Amino acid sequence: MPKKNSLLSFLFFFLAVWFLSGGAVHADHHKGLQGFNSLMENESRAQYRSHWLEVAGYFERAYRESTSESSAAEALFYLGRTHEELGKRSYLRADFEKAEDYYTRVVREFPLHDRAGEAQFRKAGLHLNHYHDAAQAYIEYLRVVYNFSQSRFKPEAQKVLEELDRKNLEKIRRVGGATAQKYTDEADAAGFSHQPEPGGTMKLMEMTPPAISSQPALDQDRILPEEARLVTIRHWSSDEYTRVVLDLDSQVDYHHQLLKPDPDLGTPHRLFIDLEKTRRGEDIAGEEKVADGILSRIRSAQHTQDKSRVVLDIHELDNFRVFALENPFRIVVDVYAPEERKVLGTLEGGPQITLDPRSRELTAGSLVEQLGLKVRTIMIDPGHGGKDPGAISNGIKEKDVVLRMSRILGRHLEQQGFNVLYTRTRDVFVPLEERTAMANSQKADLFISVHANAHRNPNVRGFEVYYLNFAKTEDAKRVAARENAVSTQKISDLQYILTDLMLSSKINESRNLAQKVHTNTISHAQGRFTDLGDNGVRQAPFYVLMGAKMPSILLELGYMTNERDLRLLQSDDFLEYMAKGLTQGILAYKDKIEQFASLSYKN
Repeated sequence: MPKKNSLLSFLFFFLAVWFLSGGAVHADHHKGLQGFNSLMENESRAQYRSHWLEVAGYFERAYRESTSESSAAEALFYLGRTHEELGKRSYLRADFEKAEDYYTRVVREFPLHDRAGEAQFRKAGLHLNHYHDAAQAYIEYLRVVYNFSQSRFKPEAQKVLEELDRKNLEKIRRVGGATAQKYTDEADAAGFSHQPEPGGTMKLMEMTPPAISSQPALDQDRILPEEARLVTIRHWSSDEYTRVVLDLDSQVDYHHQLLKPDPDLGTPHRLFIDLEKTRRGEDIAGEEKVADGILSRIRSAQHTQDKSRVVLDIHELDNFRVFALENPFRIVVDVYAPEERKVLGTLEGGPQITLDPRSRELTAGSLVEQLGLKVRTIMIDPGHGGKDPGAISNGIKEKDVVLRMSRILGRHLEQQGFNVLYTRTRDVFVPLEERTAMANSQKADLFISVHANAHRNPNVRGFEVYYLNFAKTEDAKRVAARENAVSTQKISDLQYILTDLMLSSKINESRNLAQKVHTNTISHAQGRFTDLGDNGVRQAPFYVLMGAKMPSILLELGYMTNERDLRLLQSDDFLEYMAKGLTQGILAYKDKIEQFASLSYKN
C-alpha cells in the first residue's frame, strides 16, 4: 500500500472515530491505530506475533474504557482486524476464530453502526478464504446483502455471491446426471438460494453439513445381532496436533479414507472412518465443532443399516495415523498440521523467532526453538490410577507409589526451572491414549511415564528405562503387555502397527533421553543404595508412548513383587535419591541438545 494512501486512510479513520464519538478518541485507540497501520506498512515487523498482540492490547483497553457505543464498536472492529491480519501470517485457525468472534460482537451489539456491515462482510471472507467453507460463506455474504442493505459493502458481497453461484453451476454441469442432483440437493440444504423473503428480510434455512448418509433415518434403539456400538467420541486439540478416539463396546472391522479438499465445493480435507456392523450411540452428537485446533469439526451418522461413519473435517493437514488399541477396543486417529504453523512461535521472555530466510538475526537459542530442541515443559505421567491400581504387593498399590514419586520428581524439576505438568495429580483413572494426547496438546517438550514393575518370580528386581520401539526380548514384551493390559500375543501383533507409527515418533531422541536418564539415575542412586538393581535401557511398544511428538520414556522404578525393591519403593529417602538422579539425567540431555544447537549455529 503506498504510504500516501495509507496516511490518508489513517486520517480518515481517525477523523471518523473522533466525529462519531463526540470529538474524543481514547488515547489507547489512537495508539492502536498507529500500531496497526505501521504493521500493515512494514511486513518484516508484521511477521512477529508479539507486535500484533501489543496492538490488540491497545484496542482491548480502548474497548473497556469506551464512553460511547460508537467508540466501543470501533475498538471491537479493530480487534477483529488485528486478529485477522495476525491469522494471515500465523496460519492459525485460532487467530481467525478470534477475529470472527469480534466481528460477530460488532454485528450483534452495534447493528446500526457503520462498522456492522463491514464486520459482517469480513466475517464472510474468513469463511470463504481461510476456513474454506463456501457453503457457510454464502450464508454470511447473504447477511450482508439483506441485513445491511445500505452498507457500502453490499455490492461487493453480491459480486462474491454471483461468483459462488457460477462455480456451483459449473460443478453441477461437470458431474451431470444423478450426481448433479445430489449436488443440487446439498446446495439447497446448505441454503444456496438467495431470493429474499417477502418484505425484504432474509430468512435463512437451517445450515446442514453435506450428507454423510443417503439412508433414511434408522431406529437407533433396535440393535441387530452381533452389532457393536460406538459409545463415545473423544478428542484433544492444539494448533499443531489433534487426537480423536472412537470408543466402542466391542472389536469391529474398520477402514478409513482421506478425501482431498475441493476448492469448487469449498470442502476441506475429510478423513472418514467406517465402522462395520456398528450402530452409533444415541448420546453422540451428529456434529461437534472443535475449537483452537487443526480439526474444524467431527461428524458422525448411521451410514447404512449396519455401518456407522465418522468424518473429520480438517482445516490443514500434513499427515495422519489411524490405529486400534484394545482392552477396551478403541480406534485412535492422530492428525498433524504442517510445520509452517510454527512460524510465529515466540520465546516468552526470550528473543522473538522468525523463519523468514531474509532474517540474519539467528542465534543458538532461536535455533534450539526452531528445531524443536528446547526443553522447558515436561509432562510427568504417574501410571495407572483410579479403578486401575497397577501392581499390588502386600497391600501396596503401584498407582500410589508412582504418584508419590511423580510429585517428588516434579518438585526437583521445578527447582531447576522447568515447567512441570501432570497427567494426573490425584487418584483418578486416565486412559493410556489420553495421556500422550495431553502431552501433545500442551506442547510438552518431554514426556516421562512413571511405573513400578512386577514379575511372577519374586527374585527379579531392578531399575529399567524404556523407549518406544520393537520389543527385542520376551521380558520386554511381558512388561509392555502388563502396562498395556493385553496379552503378549497382542504385543507381537502390535509391532506391525508400530512400523507405521514410528515414522512420526522421536525414536532416536527418546533413546538418547533414556540413556542419559538411566546413566545418571543409577550413578546417583547407587552412591547411597549400593544394592540397587540395574536392568539397563530397553525398548518395547507401550500404548502410552504411541503418537508422542516429543522424546518420551517410561520408567520402571523397581519390582513391587521383590521384597527389597518394595521396601525401597516405600522409602521417601530412596525416592528422593531417584528423583535427583532422574533430574540430573534430564539436565544432561538438555545440555547435550543445546550443545548441538550451539555447534550447528557456529558452523
